[in-house]
Amino acid sequence: MTIIYNDYIIDIINDDKYILGSADNLFNYEKVYSTSSDNLWYTHKHGLRIKKSGSEKGSAIICSGGGATTIHQNSAVIRDDTIFICCGNTIYSLNLPELDLNWYKETNAGTCFGIHQFNDDLLIHGEIDILRISDDGVVKWSFSARDIFVTIDGTKSFEISGIEIHLRDFEGYNYILNEKGETIE
Repeated sequence: MTIIYNDYIIDIINDDKYILGSADNLFNYEKVYSTSSDNLWYTHKHGLRIKKSGSEKGSAIICSGGGATTIHQNSAVIRDDTIFICCGNTIYSLNLPELDLNWYKETNAGTCFGIHQFNDDLLIHGEIDILRISDDGVVKWSFSARDIFVTIDGTKSFEISGIEIHLRDFEGYNYILNEKGETIE
């Protein structure tokens, strides 16, 4: 996925073959961020490269465990020179263009499907929880339901409509939340 932000071109890839500490990686990164100090096993590795006028300004790889994620249009949100990105069950916050780590937070026991702007905060569509967090990673509220927020028939399981959040769980139950995370329906 490529994102244009100001004069920067940000390329984000799945780099599942990357091995932390190996000299034989296809791609190398200036910075390596992981959710564990042992750096042994991660199910998800996403590489980021920042370019401006054809020259690389920064690169980083973020690593995490949890359920399956991939890079798609809702994998990242950029605002105020910060990129917020899903990786497995974790959200990373990196500054732009240097890609220095601001923070990371495990936000779901399963996986994070997407991150979305919501008023002055961020909404995390997780497999098990929907969370509203601030730009500094503080959880303002969390909502879980009878089952996971995935549908088997391909209907939308997560949608923002104004200040309402529309959800559908695996069993087919529908929920509507207000901006405070309270159930309206």
